[in-house]
Amino acid sequence: MNPSDSNPSKPGGLWARLFGVHEEEASQDTTKSADPAPATDWDVAGAPETPPPEIADDSSMPPLAIPVAPSESGRPPLAVPVATPMLGTEPAASDAPPLAVPVAAQVLAEEPKKEEAPPAAEIEICPICQAVRRSQQAYCDDCGWMFSSAMPARKVTALASVAAASSVTSSNPSSPVATMPSMRIKDRYELVEKLGEKQGVSRYRALDHGEGTPQPVVLLEAAIPEIAEIPAAEIEPAGDDFLPTFDNAIPVAGIVSSAGSFPGIAWEKDLLERAQHPALPRVVDHFNDNNNEYLVASSCAGRILWDAWDDPEFDAVARYGWLIHIAEALHALHQAGAVLEGLNPDMILVSDGDNQVLIADLSDLLPLPLPENAPVRATLYTAPELILAPQTADARADLYSFGAMIYALEYLHHALEEKDFERQFAPLQITERYPDVHPLFFRLISKTFVRDINSRFPTDEASRTDPTGFQELINTLEVCQRTFSKVRLDIAAWTTTGMVRTGNEDALSVLHAVDARQDDIYEYAIVLLADGMGGYEAGEVAAAMALTELKKNLVQQPMFSALAGKDTPAAAPFDVEACKKLLEAGLRHANREVYTASRAPGRGRRGMGCTAEAVYIDNQNIVVGHVGDSRTYHLHNGRLIQLTRDQTLVSRLVELGQLTEEEAESHPRRNELQQAIGGQPDVVPGTYQGRLKRGDWVLVCSDGLTNHIPSADLEKMLSREAAGSAEEAARRLLNLVNLRGATDNATIVVVRAS
Repeated sequence: MNPSDSNPSKPGGLWARLFGVHEEEASQDTTKSADPAPATDWDVAGAPETPPPEIADDSSMPPLAIPVAPSESGRPPLAVPVATPMLGTEPAASDAPPLAVPVAAQVLAEEPKKEEAPPAAEIEICPICQAVRRSQQAYCDDCGWMFSSAMPARKVTALASVAAASSVTSSNPSSPVATMPSMRIKDRYELVEKLGEKQGVSRYRALDHGEGTPQPVVLLEAAIPEIAEIPAAEIEPAGDDFLPTFDNAIPVAGIVSSAGSFPGIAWEKDLLERAQHPALPRVVDHFNDNNNEYLVASSCAGRILWDAWDDPEFDAVARYGWLIHIAEALHALHQAGAVLEGLNPDMILVSDGDNQVLIADLSDLLPLPLPENAPVRATLYTAPELILAPQTADARADLYSFGAMIYALEYLHHALEEKDFERQFAPLQITERYPDVHPLFFRLISKTFVRDINSRFPTDEASRTDPTGFQELINTLEVCQRTFSKVRLDIAAWTTTGMVRTGNEDALSVLHAVDARQDDIYEYAIVLLADGMGGYEAGEVAAAMALTELKKNLVQQPMFSALAGKDTPAAAPFDVEACKKLLEAGLRHANREVYTASRAPGRGRRGMGCTAEAVYIDNQNIVVGHVGDSRTYHLHNGRLIQLTRDQTLVSRLVELGQLTEEEAESHPRRNELQQAIGGQPDVVPGTYQGRLKRGDWVLVCSDGLTNHIPSADLEKMLSREAAGSAEEAARRLLNLVNLRGATDNATIVVVRAS
């Protein structure tokens, strides 16, 4: 991707329609026009895409336009373009050899013309770098020279400017960059690559060799304009007693700095020193050398935001943490008196190692309030008021480009294109393209990436404290950071007697709760499943008793109080280890109760017992307590993981290497349990954990399912159900079990993380 604008305007495309380029071209007579150079992007967006070419510095050459004597036929003279003399040089002597006129010009002069061509219009060029002055601008686009009456620009003919326009080199930062020849500035800063040029300021990627290992930096370079020499005759004496002598110094041309005025290096330096934010470059050095002014700003080695955003290593906490830092940096720029036009992911780096974010490209900084003829490049990320009504623009212009950036990052996953807009500065409605967009994200986009400036942040109440809207934006991003890292739970539970058994000895229970506080939503669930054993009217008793005791014990714990309808404790980081201990204690308690009941005299239930799964799930976590051979699976990134380990004799033999997985599946003692609820006075539950993300599945099931559907088939079925619901997945799984014989009861709880 190009570093600033990956979607240049297309001729006849959206930008032409928006700004009436077609109408302008239709109103011109291109066959007879003698206007100055053809309209550039400056005429449309306020900033030229390409600077004019350099004109040879040769003081011995004659004036730019030389009239050719009319021929005998009375044809009008032609102006022949030649090189322009440097400012202050004398015209060529009259005895100089005659200028050679190109043959093509001689032929044209001899041919009759139906209409007399209008005289060539005069334009002005910069006396320093020979760039064309446009629209009476105060500063030269290329070198920053300030035009004034004391030293006017050189006037040349429009014919020369047309010829010059054909060899323009681009100053747009999005233009392809070229590797620099090896050279160092101040014997310290090695130029690596030219990033672009704008308003006379060139930007380079460089290496700082000042201290040990070379560090990446950005180096800015601009020519320092010379002031005019003041004639000695114009110097007024300080008083009556002033007598000039030969000892008095004669005034000569001096070097002046931009003194912090826009555009200029000193202005950007002062801005960065006032802003002072970790997501903004830090000033490393500022100096003058060989009539050039330099600014060195810190940079970092890393990836552009596009690449880091799509890296599965990072979750919403990291991604929206970057956005918060970017918003804070823009807010700091506003307080220092500037906006950053057209913010987009190509401008931003995520550093290697600490994964900190840095706005590395500041070439599109603009002062507030905007000056007349501000150099606005007008990309698809640019706020409309910067183009249509720059005099009304304020810090809220950055809200538009910020919203455009996160819209492209989160949903498009590519740079903005013309097809993403339905009309001028109006993006396509996000709900039309993504009907199930997160409501919080929809609000975020609707309060930033919108044409009407009054529809953006801040809202009425927030405008009293921060009229820029950025503090409210930062608060909203913090809510997004907490919310988007959490999943929502779609839960379905089913059980079947099967095709062989008479009764169902399985039992299940699901506790599910949702709490909302302001903009935060919390969701919790506890899934309990038991597979009874010990015969008819014994196994189902053990399973039911185990679940009753588990629920009674767990809902009394403060960590699970929301599931009992009680007030939730103050928000605190989730403690996985504490949750494991609570689930383990609950299973031990249930075991003691079932064991005691099985030994009660006269009940005829000796030997009853059950397996048990106690699974806690919230917006981010899954924690499992396990006894027996029921199972809990976690489908994560398309791969099915069996979180639990069967507590059977065969499973232990596989762990010891005495059996293979294939041999264990058909072993005659595969259902012989080593641990079960109620089998012994005490049990040692296994505990496991996982991390949930959007698109994951959790499956809790008895062995009646896994005896007929191997793990490979479960993985395929759940992967195919990615866009489906938990209810659909649960029904299809049980139907498949019955289709394959269902020799045992089968019970499942399916949880889809969305």
